[in-house]
Amino acid sequence: MKKYPFDGMAVFMILFFTIIGMAVWYVASRTAWLLGIRPLGCYIGYGLALVLSLSAMGMYAAPFTAGPVLHLLTVFFCYLCAVLLMLLLAFLTVDLVHLAVPFSKTVFGLSVLVLTAGVSAYGFIHAASPKLKEVTIGLPHLEREVTAVQLTDVHLGHFRGRKHLQKLVDMVDAAEPEMVFFTGDFVESWYHCSEEVIAPMREIKAPVFFVDGNHDTYVDVGFVKDLCRRAGIRVLENETVEYAGLQIVGLDYMVADENARDDMHAAKGDETIRSAMPKMGVKDSLATVVLHHSPVGAGYMAAAGADLFLAGHTHGGQFFPLTLINDRLFEYNRGLYHRDGMAVYVSCGSGTFGLPLRIGTDSEVTLLHLKPMKR
Repeated sequence: MKKYPFDGMAVFMILFFTIIGMAVWYVASRTAWLLGIRPLGCYIGYGLALVLSLSAMGMYAAPFTAGPVLHLLTVFFCYLCAVLLMLLLAFLTVDLVHLAVPFSKTVFGLSVLVLTAGVSAYGFIHAASPKLKEVTIGLPHLEREVTAVQLTDVHLGHFRGRKHLQKLVDMVDAAEPEMVFFTGDFVESWYHCSEEVIAPMREIKAPVFFVDGNHDTYVDVGFVKDLCRRAGIRVLENETVEYAGLQIVGLDYMVADENARDDMHAAKGDETIRSAMPKMGVKDSLATVVLHHSPVGAGYMAAAGADLFLAGHTHGGQFFPLTLINDRLFEYNRGLYHRDGMAVYVSCGSGTFGLPLRIGTDSEVTLLHLKPMKR
């Protein structure tokens, strides 16, 4: 794969840290104005809090964060980062209103505090409250209606553990699917990465088919797959199985093709979706479902004869304003799409990454009603 010394990722990082710097300056300046103090202390305080928060998010997959002290610190600083983001958005919102309808500094400060606390609390609670989302998709070569559940991006770790997984398992069994498609990112850190934590998966009555995601590889993809197998989950590694009238293709996490430049999250190796799909032995006589963690390579799947592509990874942006940015970053961000006669469904997932909140998206368990259709 050709490497670029200064490509889109470098530009992104420059923009990211420029925006971060401007955000710290703005929030610190407005805080100093509200409190009637010099801004230097606010600059240092907010800057230090943000550095520690970003460091916590960057390291929480590391094994050493699985200890009780570093776990608590990781959780604290990630929650802190979420509150700081909400504080920024609250300042911006109240400032805009203040421009149109001037009010006192006291009202300004109280408005910022109430808005920050209220939206933060909503985001944290909403993220931990998964919802069942039903989707109907027509598939050619399907002889009867099939019900299935898609799980993805559970992200067991510092913020989600056995209790959250049990809630998901109960939702799955209540839906009574014939099969479960699990499209990766089961775990995100060594904390809560154990056979005991994932034990509720054994309660799922339907067979579960699993493919790995990028966070599974950040921890240890071999260990995660072994945990899945011990919990009775069928792990698919670039292979095809037939079940209930469906042909299920499970792909390891990989880039779309050798020209893909955004390989930040992709597993290293020579295999790509373009090279792997022709080897999967797709039969034209059966409805074919492809499982891959990231919503890339759809064109290669459609060309190989796939009828449905299920993915996750994007979280739909997870929270505002990333929900707006994600729509431009990903060709398939969330929901149902169609590509060359193939349906593409991208789930927002039932866990969170980084900041443990959702605003503008739902934590979802997807109930798929797959129905026969004519081409």
